[in-house]
Amino acid sequence: MDPAVIHSLTGVLVPLFGMVFVIGVVVVVMEYRHRRNRQLHETIARFAEKGLPLPNELFSTESAPKSRLFGALTLTGLGVGLMVLFGAQGGDEWGIGAVPLAVGLAQLLAWKLEQPKPDAKNSNADK
Repeated sequence: MDPAVIHSLTGVLVPLFGMVFVIGVVVVVMEYRHRRNRQLHETIARFAEKGLPLPNELFSTESAPKSRLFGALTLTGLGVGLMVLFGAQGGDEWGIGAVPLAVGLAQLLAWKLEQPKPDAKNSNADK
């Protein structure tokens, strides 16, 4: 095959596969959420049929603090890893890692700010 044809096909197929991949990820996430909501509604219907009160945990949308910390550390590590990877190659692309690094650091800051503060009474009683 002619190298010019391969080059032109690559220029078309790479972005096409990239878009198909992103669309596929979105479809998978939406399907997961749909299944989770359907299971929640079925659970609520079972509770209603039996006349039982609904537990508050069913409606909790907040993620656990540990999972938020895990996500923040993962993004921070990814950003640092990308910066090291692209920096080691000697190119100017090392800045690509700055985006996940900044998001990870912002999530770490949000996680830290959301931590419960110690009670002022308890800290004075210890002194």
